[in-house]
This record gives sequence, C-alpha cells and structure tokens, in this order.
Amino acid sequence: MTAKTLSIIIPVYNEAEGLPHLLDRLNSIADRISAEFALDVGYIFIDDGSSDDSFALLNAHDFGTRSVRLLQFSRNFGKEAALSAGIDAADSTDAAVLMDADLQHPPELILDFVRVWLTTGVDSVYAYKASRRSSEGLMKAAFARLFFWTINRDLRYEIPPGAGDFRLINRRFMTALRSLPESDRFMKGLYGWVGFRQSGLPLDPPPRTSGRSSFNPLRLLTMTLDAFTSFTTTPLRLMALAGIAIAVLSIGYGIYVVIQHFFFPGVPTGIASVLALISFFGGMQMIFLGLLGEYVGKAVLEAKKRPPYILAEDISRKGEPGADRG
Repeated sequence: MTAKTLSIIIPVYNEAEGLPHLLDRLNSIADRISAEFALDVGYIFIDDGSSDDSFALLNAHDFGTRSVRLLQFSRNFGKEAALSAGIDAADSTDAAVLMDADLQHPPELILDFVRVWLTTGVDSVYAYKASRRSSEGLMKAAFARLFFWTINRDLRYEIPPGAGDFRLINRRFMTALRSLPESDRFMKGLYGWVGFRQSGLPLDPPPRTSGRSSFNPLRLLTMTLDAFTSFTTTPLRLMALAGIAIAVLSIGYGIYVVIQHFFFPGVPTGIASVLALISFFGGMQMIFLGLLGEYVGKAVLEAKKRPPYILAEDISRKGEPGADRG
C-alpha cells in the first residue's frame, strides 16, 4: 500500500535571515510526522520575488531524500498568489499544510493538524488566534472583531474569526480551491467559501525571531478593502442605509430651520454650521464613491483574466544526502 503524501507549502519573501532556523525545525517535524503517521512528507517553497538571497539559499540547501519543489515568481505578486501557486503545485498530494516562513506559524503544530485530519476525517484543520487582544493589542483586536462581523453578515458560510492561512487542507479541498476562477484572491475568504468539514485549533503566535513583517498599516488597510470587495456587499448596503439616515436627518434639520425662521426670528443664523454640514456630507460622498470605485476596479481587473502569478523558475528535486545541487 502506497503511503499517503503531505506537502508543506511555504511562501517566502525576503526571509533569508531566518531560513536556516526554519529548515532545521521543518526537517525535525517532517521526520516525526513520517515516523508517527507513515506519511511521505515533501516541501513546496514559493519565492515571491524576494530581493535577498532567499531563493539561492533554498536552491543550495540539502533536503536529503525529501521531495522538494522550488518556485520563483518573476516579481512580487503577493502572498495570496504564492499560496495559490503552492496549491497548484500540490496537485498529486493527499494533503498540504500552508504556513508562513517567519516561524510565527510554529511547525510543531503540524503534528496536531495531521493527527486531527487522520483521526476525524475532516477536510481542513486550521489554527486560530486564541486571544487577539494579547497578541495584537486592544485597538487592533477591536478592529479585527468589527472586520469579521461585517464580512460575515448575510453570508451562507462563515470565515472563522482569528483564523489565518496556517492550516492543513486535503485533496478535495485543494481541488475546490483550484477550480475557482478569480485571479485577485483573498484566501482566508476562499477557505470558508468552499465549505467542507473544518476543525480549528487554538494558537498563540510567537514573536518573529528574525526579519521584519511586510504588513504595514497601509497594506493591512488595502487587504481589508480587498476582502470586503471580494466577499461581501455589506458595505454597499451600509452606504444605502447611511444615505437614508442622512436624508432623514437633513429633512429634520430643514424643518428645524423653518421653525426657527418663523417662530424664533431673533435667533442669529450662522454660516459655520452650514459649512460644517456641507463638509461632512461632501466627505461622506467621497468615501462612498471611493468604495464604489473599489468594487468597479475589482470587476475590471477580473474581466482582464490575467493569471494570478508568473513563474521564473520551477525546480523539482528528490535527491540523496550530499547530492550535487547544481
């Protein structure tokens, strides 16, 4: 009987400093998985246009007898594209684990993923942040709760709050993800959209051991807009409700002005309040138009049907320890 296969998919972007530590821990965990569960474990690394020596280090590393596939993008396409490329490359494996290269996704948790997958038969096992407040702070945790509340409104599926890309997915789960045609992807939403049986495990992410995160506040805001415009029309409905509320308030203010003019003629009317209202409504209109533009822009990009990524290198390898890496 042929052993089941497990691929560990890892997007890499400027992680040369921490790769040696990551590879050491991965090899240790892969050995334990093979020994405990009789799985054939392989790696898929996707270099997302790194400007450092990440791809060169991976290419020169001796992975021993483990199967390895090294993909390098022609430029930086983003983490969502890198995850998609890894899933596309894992078309012959029974399951795959998606994880980051910065060790905030501890490789040791993969053992628990595999154990739950094999014992319960679920299609996906994901890690979720046990406490966002302790790991991200009060303000960021509040915004995260608001984000998931908004994006999960009126949906027939749920994006689990606190869940990220660190997860195990089986073959039919990957087949479903590969069947989706969109090129501009929000993977956390797609995991929920495809459905199937999923199970979550709590995780307290450790701090980064090296390097710096590329997810600055502006990029996180951009990702939030991408998520909203990809998976929910709730912002459009909120805009309509806000328009109704503003119209009602405007009518009420107009009645107040008329009453003041006829019944309280001695009360002075100032221009400051009028200018403030004009500025407020003008700002609201600009926000709404900008949000509408995001939806329209998303539709235009999808209509062009560009591929989500372009490969510059695709290296497949299964060698013996000490073999020539060329």
